[in-house]
Amino acid sequence: MAQKTIKNLMQGAVWLTLASLLSKILSAVYRIPFQNMVGDIGFYIFQQVYPIYGIAMTLALVGFPVIVSRMIAEEKDVIKREAIFQFSLQVMFGVGIVFFLLIFFGADFIARVMGDYHLTILIRVISFAFLLMPFLASLRGFFQGHEQMMPTAVSQTIEQLVRVVIIIAGATGAVALGWNLYMTGAVAMSGAVIGGLGAFGTLLYFYWRKKPEKIVFTKKWASWAFTKQFLAQSIAVCTTSAMLILFQLLDSFQVYRLMRSSGIDATAAKELKGIYDRGQPLLQLGLVLCMGLALAIVPMITAAKARGETRELRRSVLLIIKLTILLSGAATLGLIAIMRPTNQMLFETAAGTGVLQVFILSLFLSSLIVSMSSILQGFGNMAGPAVAVCIGLIVKLATNAILVPRFATYGASWSTVIGLGATLIICYILLKRQLPIPFIRKNMIGWALLAFLAMIIVPVAWETFWPLTSRIGSAVQALFGALIGGIIFFYCLIKFNLLTKRDLVFMPFGSKLLWLTTKIRRR
Repeated sequence: MAQKTIKNLMQGAVWLTLASLLSKILSAVYRIPFQNMVGDIGFYIFQQVYPIYGIAMTLALVGFPVIVSRMIAEEKDVIKREAIFQFSLQVMFGVGIVFFLLIFFGADFIARVMGDYHLTILIRVISFAFLLMPFLASLRGFFQGHEQMMPTAVSQTIEQLVRVVIIIAGATGAVALGWNLYMTGAVAMSGAVIGGLGAFGTLLYFYWRKKPEKIVFTKKWASWAFTKQFLAQSIAVCTTSAMLILFQLLDSFQVYRLMRSSGIDATAAKELKGIYDRGQPLLQLGLVLCMGLALAIVPMITAAKARGETRELRRSVLLIIKLTILLSGAATLGLIAIMRPTNQMLFETAAGTGVLQVFILSLFLSSLIVSMSSILQGFGNMAGPAVAVCIGLIVKLATNAILVPRFATYGASWSTVIGLGATLIICYILLKRQLPIPFIRKNMIGWALLAFLAMIIVPVAWETFWPLTSRIGSAVQALFGALIGGIIFFYCLIKFNLLTKRDLVFMPFGSKLLWLTTKIRRR
């Protein structure tokens, strides 16, 4: 691979990473004021249907575009590239139509399976997102196949900005007008469709600007062989990318219905599910903080593999795994330590703190799964991570059925942790086969545990001996607890040599971090 191509890939990966981080932050942050406006039951209503939108977004942003871009990049002939683009659009349009028809006309059935037929209107609204999916996915794949990541990054950001504005403004207006919570949820869901239109307009602008000449559309239809190959590869990528969305979808179909069947009345079950769903924005924010730095290393793996540099490849793999363990471990334990004040600061009450402390264990597991599956995909293993996710979903399905009737949302939290644990074990086995080297130094484990312990001492002591119970007090306790814990953890990372100079060189702002670590180690 030419040096210029590698540079383009690295720059493109930076743009996509930044856009992805911004989108995840927006997607997590807007839920907090939304929950404050509509309460736990309103939040339950929104979160019950959100996974359906999440699937459409994954197909349009990650699943299909990855396959389209790969096919286009591998084809050098311009006419054949255009044909691949149009054939893939045909296939995705068929998929989008099927999803739309099934969800729109099956909305009543889906709502009843979820245990709440009032959700029908929200499900019908979100079904329209699947009509936009083929166009968003094909255009993003087209640009990425030509090594142009900016259109995807810009369209993703605009889509989320528009969606968040519509959700917050729509919810504010609906609450002011006294609409019921289901109508308010439907208005909020329309933000996904309007945001998709904004992204489509953005991509069209980039497409017409790139191709001012007359576009000749092929009169041929995609062959069955092309369709099978395209869908087979897409399913593997989509399944892995939509892991957390699929776990949420299982909860939408099982948790409320199982609680009702166990004897909990409808209002209480909705409130419990809404409180349980508070964990989703916390998980997303934690993933942003943990994975932003770690996933920035993934392009190095791609570039090292392209250059055939085995030593550099192994170094990059070890670095991303180490960073993921340290950062996600710190974020998980830190959130558990400050969960009560954080819960009250963000969501007005501290209800469900214990449930959320169990649920947030999934942050550590999912971070490692994302890292390992990204590495496996970098090695060309698309099917392995997808199989691991499917097994995790089966485990989640079974453990939900066993635990939720007995322990309500505590059971749902533990079933998520157990399901993700199963997925992680399989990903670890697959990666070990691909790269049979030790991923963690034995002497690192003890020092890492000591750093984690030092980090949570102050927040835990504060919560134990001097808890602040007002919302403002909880905010002070949560923010200062996080700040103090973070400073202590970073100090321990450097003092215990958990991050070496070689590691820091590969990280963003490496030179500044090296200067800071030198100062700390001299003390």
